[in-house]
Amino acid sequence: MSSFIPLNVYPDSDSDGEADNTREIQIEEALKLYQRALKLHTDGEWEEAHKAYDELFGSGVFQGNAEEEQVHGRGSAPGSSLPLVLYLAYKNHGAFKLDRLKASGVEAGSEFELTIQQALDWFSTALGRDAGDSSLWRKAAQLSLAIDSCRLNRFALESVLDHETVGADSGSDTLALVVGGIPNPEEYLATIQLRDVLRKVCDTAVLESDKIKHLSKQKLHPRFRKYTNPYPWIPLPKEEDTKTLGDVLQQITINKQTAESSLRTWPGVGNAILSQISSDDTSVQALNASSCLHIIIPILEGEDMSRETTPDEPTPGSGGKSETATAEENEDTAMTDASVVELAPPPAAGRRRSGSATRKRKSASLGADGGDGGRSRLSKRQRDKKEADAAAAAAAAAAPESKQKVRRETQNERLFNTADECFSPLGVSLGTASSLMPKTSSISGENNGANEDLYLDDFKKILQDWDDDKGNVLLYGDGIQSPDEASQGMAFLDLEANVPSRPVLSGDENLRKWVNSVNARGLSPLEAGFEWLKALCMRDVPNLGKTRKTRGSLGTSTASSWIRHSWPEPLKEVVTAMANVCEEMCWGYFKGYLENFAGHPHPFGDDDYAIIEWAQTMFEIYLGDLAAGERQKSGAELSVRGEEELEIRREKAKRWSFLVRDLMYCRPRGSDGIVEDQLTMRCLWAIAVFTAFTGVSREFRLECFGDLKGIMSNNKLHSIELPNSSIMPEISALRADREISKLKTVDFFTSIFQVTTSIGGAEKDPNEVIEILEAVLEPGVVSPYDEQERRILEEITRFLEGSSAMFRLHLWEKLKVAYEKVGYRPKVLSCVLRSLEVVVGDLKSRSYLESSEDHRHFVLLRSLRLVEEMLPVILGLVSGGNGFVNLSEIDRDGLVDSMKSMTILLRLLHCYAFWESAVLNHEITASNLHSYRLVVVKFREMMVRAWVVMYSIYKETADRGMGSDSLDLEEGEKEERLATLLRDMHQELGGRNYCRLSDRKLAPPTTKPPAGPQLIFGNPDTLLRLTHDELLRLDLRDFDHDLLQCIFCRFHIAICVNNPTVFTVIFNDHKTDPEPFDKATAMQLMDFILLLASQKKDMQLHKSDVKGALERFFEVLGPPRKSSNNKIVLNESVIDRYLRSSINPLKLFNSLKGEGSLNTTEVNGLHAQVAAKGLYFTLGKIYLFPIKYQKRVGSIKPDDVENAVRFFKYDLVCNADKWETWYRLGQTYEAQMEDGQTWSAEQINTKRGELAALERKAILCYMKTLSLAIQNERIENPECAKTLSTLFVDFGTRVYSALRAPMEMEAFSIEGFDRHFSGTRGEGVYKAAAHKGLLPTNGLKLAMALFKKSLQQAPDNWNRAYYMIGKCMGKLLKKADMYTPGEVLEKYVQAIKLCPEKVGSDHIFEPHHRLVSSTCKYVLQGLVTPERACEILQVSHFTKKMEPVKDRESFVKYILEVLKRMRTADKPKWHHRMTNRAGKLKFSELGDVAGAKTEISCLFSNKSVSLSIWKPENERTGRHFVYASKYTMFYVDLLEKLDDRTTLEAVTKRVRKGTTGFFRHTDVWQHVFLAYIRVLRRTGNIPEQSDEEVFKNVSYDEFNTYSARLDTYCNLITTSSPTLDLLREVFELRRLNAGLARTPLIDDLFADSYAKLYAELVPEILNQIFMHREEPEARANPMSLKNLMFEEQPSADTSAVNLAAAHSKLDDLPIRGKMTKVTKRELISKACNLCKLATAAPMSGKTITAPTTQPSSPKARNSLLPPQDGGSPEDTPMGSPNEGPQDSAEDPGSELDISGMRMEDE
Repeated sequence: MSSFIPLNVYPDSDSDGEADNTREIQIEEALKLYQRALKLHTDGEWEEAHKAYDELFGSGVFQGNAEEEQVHGRGSAPGSSLPLVLYLAYKNHGAFKLDRLKASGVEAGSEFELTIQQALDWFSTALGRDAGDSSLWRKAAQLSLAIDSCRLNRFALESVLDHETVGADSGSDTLALVVGGIPNPEEYLATIQLRDVLRKVCDTAVLESDKIKHLSKQKLHPRFRKYTNPYPWIPLPKEEDTKTLGDVLQQITINKQTAESSLRTWPGVGNAILSQISSDDTSVQALNASSCLHIIIPILEGEDMSRETTPDEPTPGSGGKSETATAEENEDTAMTDASVVELAPPPAAGRRRSGSATRKRKSASLGADGGDGGRSRLSKRQRDKKEADAAAAAAAAAAPESKQKVRRETQNERLFNTADECFSPLGVSLGTASSLMPKTSSISGENNGANEDLYLDDFKKILQDWDDDKGNVLLYGDGIQSPDEASQGMAFLDLEANVPSRPVLSGDENLRKWVNSVNARGLSPLEAGFEWLKALCMRDVPNLGKTRKTRGSLGTSTASSWIRHSWPEPLKEVVTAMANVCEEMCWGYFKGYLENFAGHPHPFGDDDYAIIEWAQTMFEIYLGDLAAGERQKSGAELSVRGEEELEIRREKAKRWSFLVRDLMYCRPRGSDGIVEDQLTMRCLWAIAVFTAFTGVSREFRLECFGDLKGIMSNNKLHSIELPNSSIMPEISALRADREISKLKTVDFFTSIFQVTTSIGGAEKDPNEVIEILEAVLEPGVVSPYDEQERRILEEITRFLEGSSAMFRLHLWEKLKVAYEKVGYRPKVLSCVLRSLEVVVGDLKSRSYLESSEDHRHFVLLRSLRLVEEMLPVILGLVSGGNGFVNLSEIDRDGLVDSMKSMTILLRLLHCYAFWESAVLNHEITASNLHSYRLVVVKFREMMVRAWVVMYSIYKETADRGMGSDSLDLEEGEKEERLATLLRDMHQELGGRNYCRLSDRKLAPPTTKPPAGPQLIFGNPDTLLRLTHDELLRLDLRDFDHDLLQCIFCRFHIAICVNNPTVFTVIFNDHKTDPEPFDKATAMQLMDFILLLASQKKDMQLHKSDVKGALERFFEVLGPPRKSSNNKIVLNESVIDRYLRSSINPLKLFNSLKGEGSLNTTEVNGLHAQVAAKGLYFTLGKIYLFPIKYQKRVGSIKPDDVENAVRFFKYDLVCNADKWETWYRLGQTYEAQMEDGQTWSAEQINTKRGELAALERKAILCYMKTLSLAIQNERIENPECAKTLSTLFVDFGTRVYSALRAPMEMEAFSIEGFDRHFSGTRGEGVYKAAAHKGLLPTNGLKLAMALFKKSLQQAPDNWNRAYYMIGKCMGKLLKKADMYTPGEVLEKYVQAIKLCPEKVGSDHIFEPHHRLVSSTCKYVLQGLVTPERACEILQVSHFTKKMEPVKDRESFVKYILEVLKRMRTADKPKWHHRMTNRAGKLKFSELGDVAGAKTEISCLFSNKSVSLSIWKPENERTGRHFVYASKYTMFYVDLLEKLDDRTTLEAVTKRVRKGTTGFFRHTDVWQHVFLAYIRVLRRTGNIPEQSDEEVFKNVSYDEFNTYSARLDTYCNLITTSSPTLDLLREVFELRRLNAGLARTPLIDDLFADSYAKLYAELVPEILNQIFMHREEPEARANPMSLKNLMFEEQPSADTSAVNLAAAHSKLDDLPIRGKMTKVTKRELISKACNLCKLATAAPMSGKTITAPTTQPSSPKARNSLLPPQDGGSPEDTPMGSPNEGPQDSAEDPGSELDISGMRMEDE
């Protein structure tokens, strides 16, 4: 068969072949052009090369469809050379650009950067043809650095390491530096450079990967460093000029509008969009505006920013998307990446894009683990945190409970048990603490509604899932309508409780996805607002037309967010505003849809239903906006502009009602018309509601709702909830029935609306408001007039039971305001309590249990917000200071109902307390948001206030006896229950550090104060103040420690912490801040603190914390101020004048009769109350008792004495008739005086006047005390009687001591107390003593009378009664001969019988010694016989087994034996009077001076011969120094009699130095001094007036000459000279005296001693001078007449001649002129000079040897020569012995040889 070939058909093979031939030709031409361009490029002919490259790229190969051919790598088919040509052409052209730039030498600038960008563009095109050139990738990376693009640089370097990109084996390690086992230098260099780039962009995630981390510390070798930069000549940008990609793109998009939302919420974004929409944008022309909107929302901490590059993925917590993603979403990937990246930081590891629209790389090249295909999309930080939390929770669950936790739970249950015990009789229970504790494992979420305690689970869930939205509700009231706002719907009978059962819209659910989608589309602000409304109000339809869909819609395929979510109030407001702004656009959109549907009919689908439902939603939004405007109109008169705006809203709603009706006709119809489904019912119900704003009749509206009720019932349609519609939140048959009921009672509701609303500012009559609202809210209070009114009231009551809690709260608020205006405060409190019941009761209502979890959470937070405002008001009314309301005016049922409401609130708040404990125990984790930290403070304060309110109500019920019918309470048990409840409240709340909260002034809610009487809110009771006041009021001693804890918490005053003698208080630190401690609080607490002080011993007060507390009280109250009260000034002056007066003997004795008073006045006021309570007196005792009764080792502190005197005077200034205060003041002065007599005799000797003044003040105080005490006959308190007995003893002892040494009547002296008298005999005014002084005998009688009075109170007081009476009688016997010795001794016998033998281990010696000494004295005086004396002494146990004696001498020995026994019994050797008595007896009776000295020496130390005696316990102060003086003088007398010169010298030195140890030290020294002088004169045989006998014939010149030689001689001799030693001893005594004893006897002794020394030594000196003077002449001329006549000169004759010469006898010497005699003064001067030289000689450090037969050196001889011309021996020149004599012949000592005297150095 022959084939047929049509002529008009061309075969395909021919065309293909021709095409192939043409392509081959083009490739060959291109190769030729490429080789030519490459040659010119190599030769550097830049212009020709440029033209060649242009011709190359203009060839057919590059102009064809070659872009569609994608060639990857060099592994393509070898037969084709086109890919290689394309790749090399692009690559070399880029290199040409760079080489030409380098050759031209163009510096950095715009042209330079443009060329770099062009070269990089050519390189990228080449790499698009062949991505396997690693070298080219690194060159591209270097050029990217040159244009400052870290992202491109990183991409290029990662491409080198991406083996899939370069064609390596993808199964190998993606970051391996070895491919095929051969090291790749390009990859190594790229890795090093990539590490530096990652550090620059701070990509720590990749840097921490194992494949980069091992290179972190490696450095490139210097020899390879040059290979890292292919273009070293291209300068890199400086660090300061570096710009981020966001900065660059920001400059590019200058015209883009930015809407930045400060909140990451839908309302925040909506407000941001609204702010960008101008007034012109609402026009239709604005749809074509060229500006685009970019929305910015806050970035959450730890958010994965890579999600912004892929908005198709769900954000964490958003609920995700549908399982299948549409292809339309995938198409938007590239646009999203390009639009969002401009403000995003560098992308994180694992979510990178390459930047190329044609190719994606796996994340494996970045070092992220890509093997886990099903890994979580959470970030690494979120995953780590999740794992750590899970591990911590597992560890906490596995760990056993600690003891601390068990104790905590026990303490938690304690308060609940106590509360149930108290509240259960009233039918109120707080439950158990365990039911309120959080479940640490998991907290159940949604409850089925059957649990009555669902609100507790909800609260725990709120705490667990806390966010700022919840915090805004509780902190700022977001979404909470005020009661007035809630009542605005009254005009339209919109009063039901709108209970949305939908979850609350999360703040940022799907928000980020929607924002990314809008930003990617580049919409205008108005278009963005339209899309924002669409996302919220339209359900999600997968295929909605052909238009691009905006992702992030909140709707689902079944419902929009308008239906499925409950919106917060801010979102509702923004949606309304956005709907009004976009109304024209929305209208055009729906009209366009309607016209399109009418012009192009098509089957009705899901997308059509979604559009019509959206239109219905818009209609409902506009209808709600209209209703809000009508509410505002009903609340107040609108202005003209307001009326116009309301009319616009009405017309808008009317227009949309017509539009929705038209759209409804587009829906398919059934046989009976339009299908009656949910959308149809929404439309019909909205139209029925809209008729209320069109002025139709009530009957028409009743028919409408009747029809709706019939349709819903007949079709059995379920109720429809519109949770975000304020005007139609529910569509149901039951709701329609309630609407019908409201319309029937509309007249009465209108009257309620009128009385509760002020229109035009006109005030309603509060009585009218009370009359109407009481009938509504309290039907049982007001009786109806007729049957019709009764039915209406029943209908309204039934209606109110189902109405919203906010509306009922509004009615109670209006009733409360009305009661405030009429000033009826009890009803005000009742209204607030009922309001609290309404708010708290809403948590257990059916509507709450059946609502959604999100709505329940909102209602719960709203309730807490309202309760937090009510509690301060209740506290202010109950205990707000002036005009507070007594709860007794509240009815019984109201109190019980309030307690039940408070129980619900307390259970709720304790949930938080236990939650906080679990957080502290690390069992659960709390939120770290700032709103949470603010809210928990409110929870704690609410708990404190709630407990205070609860206690106040319970206290009222207990006072009324409510609930006590079933209990048999004993007396005081009610108070004990109240105190126990208070204690447990404080322990529970204080243990959580809550008691410091709510401790400031509480003010009423910040609302505009109504006209009329105002409520005064003062400082209401907080927990600490309530506990403080109530425990003080109850006054139960078993709860004192709880009151002390409260005081510690309030004022930080710790009392009785370390004093277990009374009770021990361990204070718990509740972390409170100290309150100001004011005067009122101090007065309130003073009785309690003083009671604590009275429970302690007086000696413990100064060491206890009570002292600090009382001092704190004094700081607050202050002293009695003189400036504020003239009476205080008067009293103070009277008291001071009295204390400065003298002691009048008449007044002194009259005090025994209770006579004597001061002219003080009565003081009133605060300080008088303080003094009456005893604060000043107690403080004075605190300072006095340690001074008076405590043993001390040193002098008292002057401040303590001054404080004691000061406080006692404060007490007396306020009330001068307090005898005990006078007594303690006298003890203070006495203690101060005794302190001056105890430690030293200095004040006794030098400041007797000051001590006498103190003693006088003490006696005056005792006088006043005694007078007042006798006047106050009703002293029945045993403690006061004991104090009074002590007063008599102290007064008597002080009088007796004042009469005796050391003071010796000084206090009774009247010297210096003169006054002026008017003479009656004409002498005029004269000055004399005011009164006579006290006689010693009268003083003794007074003291004895006082001691006898003390026996009436304490008859067994031996020391202060019988013993002292005996001493007084003894003194009177001696001075006045008033008593017999037997009577005196009988008192001592009674004292011995009453006193114990020992106190501890020490004997009591005083009465025994006094009896022994007095008996001995009377026997020696002959007043008592020895036999009787021995009989009397038998009463003492020291005379046991001793035989009585009969004669005087035996009796003395008998007494000495008794004294010896007493001394033996005195083990500590404290008592010294027995020793003194024994010594005196031996001296006076036995004449045994040595024995007496032996006895007395026991009182002196052997080493220092100082007096060593101690003060016994019962010895009076000051007597110690008196005894010291007596003993010393007696001892000196004994030493004088024994001529014990050595001991007397030591005693003399001790006495002279001990100026503070002797009473009247001057007299003692005088006595010792004179005795020592007498002993020295007697032992040294110094005759009196020796100086006159020796020097009566000695002239002054002779005396001067020989005294100098005597001085030298005495200083050189070393042999002892008794007279010289005596002279030196007298000199030391004279120097020791230092003029203290002013007597000439010492000078006489000194002069006589020197005269004796002169008479003894001067003849010897003259004899030596004469002998040494004749010896040289004899040696020179042995045959001289003198030598022949006198072979040997008699020493006696020579001595006589020398003495005659020295004494200048008239018969031996020639008669001279008138002679100047030597005076005693010159003798004393020479004697002092002699002793001073003798004293200084040993200090020179040399030893003086005794003189030999003759001096041994000329120096020694010259030292004996007389001075020439009045000079000293040192002035005489010395020569050698061979030189001969140097003095003249007239000088008798010129040739004296003293060579025999020599001095040797030691």
